[in-house]
This record gives sequence, structure tokens and C-alpha cells, in this order.
Amino acid sequence: MARILLILILQGFICNIQAQSFTVDDLVALSSLSPKKFDNYMQEKGYKSGGRMMQDDAMAFTFFEKRKITPEDSVFETRRVGLYKKDNAYCFAFHTTCRKEYEDGLIRLTSSKFFRGETPDSSQAPLFFQKKNLTVHVSTEVEDDSLVYTFLLKKKELPSSVQFAEDLLGFDSHEYLVSYFGEANVQKDVYYFSEKKIKKCSVLFGNSNQQVVFVWEDENNLCKLSYVLISGILPTENGLPFSDNIGRNKWVFKSGIYSGMSIRELLRVNGGNDFKFYGLDSEFSMMVEPENTGNIDFKKTGIMLTSLDGRGPAVLKKAKVSAEEVIENRIALHVFYIMLTP
Repeated sequence: MARILLILILQGFICNIQAQSFTVDDLVALSSLSPKKFDNYMQEKGYKSGGRMMQDDAMAFTFFEKRKITPEDSVFETRRVGLYKKDNAYCFAFHTTCRKEYEDGLIRLTSSKFFRGETPDSSQAPLFFQKKNLTVHVSTEVEDDSLVYTFLLKKKELPSSVQFAEDLLGFDSHEYLVSYFGEANVQKDVYYFSEKKIKKCSVLFGNSNQQVVFVWEDENNLCKLSYVLISGILPTENGLPFSDNIGRNKWVFKSGIYSGMSIRELLRVNGGNDFKFYGLDSEFSMMVEPENTGNIDFKKTGIMLTSLDGRGPAVLKKAKVSAEEVIENRIALHVFYIMLTP
């Protein structure tokens, strides 16, 4: 027992005398550098190149800590850093066997104002941190009988432009929205599907003619996009008390759809191919049936219609109503809101 205690004390001591040559802050610093500067930066931090290799059709770099191991060393720590690109994100991974460096890393992320959702035990990995277009996944894994702590930082590239509503599907977290549109334009909110069903969401340009609601699959971390909602009126906690006139939502779609479009125009955009929507007394009242009948994939682009004739003619009370039938009866229906799914 005394020997184990001594080893643990030595382990903490060795972590300290290694002078924290590399920290989580360095991962963030690396993410701001060009690949040409990686080697010099890592050398200054006391790391040597472990070679380069192709990973996911991109060049991957590995660096190992420089240190001399003597026969007297009974306990020693290992550290390495990996850099690579996957999809549209640059990845920077710091691996260490030092428990103190792991704990220090968590403190540094918190003090740097990285957002982390609530977890049952914040001291245990895996953990997930976010700050604008940066994410950090913290995990542990046993390698060669040693427990290795890993901080994986991913820097997602920002889009060059956001012109169409469909471009909004590339934003997969609240923090990523903030990184592009600015904190003043993105607000955390709650979306009311009904009196009993609500979901956490993010609202872009709230209470304006460009407002958009992002509903998240992961409500704890406000990420993993479920769908995007675009409309002039949105039932959110901050949107419901707003009584001023907003007007038609100005987001345009590649498909040609827009908020306020008449059902006649919608039929034309669909290539003249008829489609159906659920009647007024249906559970999904005025929602276009999620089918692909023409140019518009209503499975990916959900449409809710609204009637300008109050309760409307009797034909709207059928279980399902066709667009052509509505036009033949000269019923004024328009697109009320649009739901996009990834």
C-alpha cells in the first residue's frame, strides 16, 4: 500500500516537473496556425515529429514529447499530439497519461468560457465542450495497460457565404451559429409544439422578417440539428409575447419556395405535379403530405399552409385535400411555415 501511494505521489510530481510543456490552450493556439507552422510550434513546445501519413485522404501529423528515460525512472508519463483533417473540420488531439494534466485541461476549458451541457458527473469523461466553431471531446482509453486521457479539438470551417435557406442546414450547433452570425443575433429559446410538448432551440434574427428556429436533437448541448423552421410567426418563449407586425419571411430557397407563396405557385414550382395536404380536422391540419411527387421533396421540405378564408370551405375538412382541387374551387391558401430537415 505504501509503495502504491509513493507511485501516485511520484506520478503527480513528475507531471509537475514536466512543466506542462503542452496544454489545452496550445490545442486552441494550434487551430489558429497554418499547417506550415505546426513543426516549429511543436518543437518550441518540446515535441519531435513522429512522421506523416495519409488519413481519410488528408495528411496527418504526429508529434511525440522529447524526454530521456533513465533506468531509475519507476513512473513516467507519455504524451503525443496528432493533427489531421476530417470532412470540413481540422482536428487536433492531445493524448496524455497524466491525471493532473487531464484535470488541468478541464479547468482551462471552463475558464476559457467553453460551453458544456449539464452532465451527471462533470469529473468523468467523456465530456463535450463548445466555443463558437471549436469543439473539444474529452475521453479516456486504456493503451498498453495505461489510462490515456485525450482532448480532441475540432475546428469547423465557416461557410464562405449563406445565401439560401438550405445553406442553414450546415449549422449543427448553437455555438456554430454564434461563430458565423454573431452572439447578438442568436438567442437560446424554447419552441412550443403544443402545451405539453416543448424543445430547446436557437433563434436566429428573432422577431424579424429573417427569423429562423433551429431545433436540436441534443437539447443538453444544443447541437445535432433536427430541423430548421422558417415563418413570419413562431411559437417560441420569446416570440409569443412579440405583437408587432413582422411581415413575410425573406429567406429564399433554392427550390423557389418562399413564405407566403400561394398554393397555385407552389404547384407550379412542383413542376405542375399535384400533391395533397391534411384537412382542417386532421391531427396534422394543413400540412402537406410528406411525399416526393415532383420537383419538391416534401419529406425534406415540410410545408404548412394557411387559409385566408377563416375556417374555409367544406372541402378543406376532408381527411386529405389535393392542391388541384383547391385551385379548382378558388380557395386562397398560402405557405405559412417551412420546415427543412438535414
